[in-house]
Amino acid sequence: MKHVVWAVLALVLSLAPARADERANVEAAVQAVYDVISGPVGQERDFDSMRAMFLPGAAMGAVAPGETGEGAGRIISVEDYIERSGPWLVEHGFTERPTRTEITLYGEIAYVRSAYEGIRADTGETLVRGVNFMTLFKFDGEWKFAALLWRSADGDWPVEAAFE
Repeated sequence: MKHVVWAVLALVLSLAPARADERANVEAAVQAVYDVISGPVGQERDFDSMRAMFLPGAAMGAVAPGETGEGAGRIISVEDYIERSGPWLVEHGFTERPTRTEITLYGEIAYVRSAYEGIRADTGETLVRGVNFMTLFKFDGEWKFAALLWRSADGDWPVEAAFE
């Protein structure tokens, strides 16, 4: 029995570095998506890299309380995001950075809550704070985004509420 306990303990300890590596890989994928949309006024974004970060058919979208408070939002594709936001990002400059990130791993699935702040580069103004909810899938050895939804923080839903 003692040998079985030691064998199980050895197995668990051997898995810890692999999980830490996977967590670091997911964290790197999350940072990469922040990096690709961020930059100064006039800097073209590397949207080919962004496309490569997402699985085919991946969903993106912003959600909000809506006019009636019942919830509203729009699900868009990566191409929709690039078409709608790309020119604005270049014209005004924008930096989005994580302020808190929590990652849940389960095999080849990662769920990420990442608080962010978005700063307009041409004025230095903080435009928005909120939380990104991301689902990633390890596909052919790489972590790819299956979905990325975000919501801006407000008085009813402060950033901290996403992490309770």
